[in-house]
Amino acid sequence: MQISSLTVHCASLCLDVINREGFEKLTIADIQSWQDELYSYIENRVELLKFSNETQRLFITSVRDEVLMILMLSKENLFAREPYWILEKIQRKIALSSHLYINNCGL
Repeated sequence: MQISSLTVHCASLCLDVINREGFEKLTIADIQSWQDELYSYIENRVELLKFSNETQRLFITSVRDEVLMILMLSKENLFAREPYWILEKIQRKIALSSHLYINNCGL
């Protein structure tokens, strides 16, 4: 599996949140409330300048939602805290989102 720099950034974010003190006390609502912050975090690392704002929004939202899903799963399932699993899930979502929103944006 080829790992992109965006994958590393998102996986690092997930692992930092999961491993910080107080993660166990967070609620699903707490995690969901980070939507805008996570969107900005990902947006700052994505350079899709030649694509429309809508294409960028769809791609970034898709990746952001995967990060949120991983964090929410990590609340209840220890497997979702495994670094390799996190890397794989994020890389697959980035590849799929890239295919859906970027590679096909002119179709």
